[in-house]
Amino acid sequence: MDLFRLVLVLLCFLASGTVWGESFRFAVLCDCRSDAESPTCMGNNGGISAVAPLAVGHILAKAAADPINLVLFPGDMIAGYLKRDAHSVSDCNRIQLTQWRTMMQPLMDAGTTLRVTAGDHETRVLGESDLSAPCGKHFTKYSPATENFEVVRNVLWEMLGENQGPASDMGLTYSFDMGGCHFSVLNAYTMLHKNSFSEETLKWLESDLQKAAEAGQKSFIVSHPPVFPGSKHMWDALPFFDPTYNCDGYDGRYGIDRRREADRFWNILKKHNVTAYLCGHEHNIQVQEVEGVWHILSGGLTDKLYPLNGVVKTDWTNLILYDGRFQNPRASVIWPWDENKKSYWGWCLISVMEDRITMEVFGSDTRPRSVDDFKRLKSFVLWQK
Repeated sequence: MDLFRLVLVLLCFLASGTVWGESFRFAVLCDCRSDAESPTCMGNNGGISAVAPLAVGHILAKAAADPINLVLFPGDMIAGYLKRDAHSVSDCNRIQLTQWRTMMQPLMDAGTTLRVTAGDHETRVLGESDLSAPCGKHFTKYSPATENFEVVRNVLWEMLGENQGPASDMGLTYSFDMGGCHFSVLNAYTMLHKNSFSEETLKWLESDLQKAAEAGQKSFIVSHPPVFPGSKHMWDALPFFDPTYNCDGYDGRYGIDRRREADRFWNILKKHNVTAYLCGHEHNIQVQEVEGVWHILSGGLTDKLYPLNGVVKTDWTNLILYDGRFQNPRASVIWPWDENKKSYWGWCLISVMEDRITMEVFGSDTRPRSVDDFKRLKSFVLWQK
């Protein structure tokens, strides 16, 4: 490599926020919306779980010893859905998202970069649809509203990246570079798509990941719904499958099967050597390695945990996703199913170094009441030379 190219590479790497020999660290946390409903927008701490500020305090404590450069929060920040004592759902969302922003402000004051995208609780409203409509067991009255996306963009504008994705993704799909890594953040909830990604989005993602690969960057994908669900949301994750669904007009077919869509998405990640898909939606922590790509679900900031699929006495299963099995047979790592099947509160910390990428899980199997309740539960090597 000639001197000019060497200097250029060094400048680019320094600009991305990492110095040779140091680690770039980022946190992944999700699903802090309150569990119980309140008649007021500011009730239940503004629609936010009491666990969330404790996690923020724990991240700040960890960052005091060794900086945490980035926090990723892929959705379900607030309770949302209802207008409560406001004039509209979007007005109530604005109040609750402002409260969420206030909770996260100490991280920004400490110099940590925040990046977010929306979950279903930030984008949908509770409508007046007829539940008796013949749409299958899991028909829902919740539908997205344009003004809700506007509120997310307006309140959390500096937490969104500038390299925007398709316009149809409402400004909540984007990518950015940091710490020598590339992050593609996808909105799975738009006016036309629910728990999935459009053709336009997938084409944008392919191009985005190709550029990152050419630049030699490690890539991470961030969105709200899991691709390989393992808990309550087995029926409304990315590979939504409901054999009872019989409403024409959804996509022109009866018995919609998104498992093929999920496989197509995962094949894109495999093709471009993506390190991990980071998500939430289910209220616990799940770590899987599926065909060389890590599937990390960090939804442990909720009021109430969901049991893992396969735990005795839970009926939150849709076993047809996994051919009648309780666990994902495609996963080579499947924690905590393979250890104790416990659900955990908590969050994940990923460290990127020259020769390896590691992840630590901090949390508790009992509801945290103080910052000290978050303990190191597990560690993983996501990549190494």
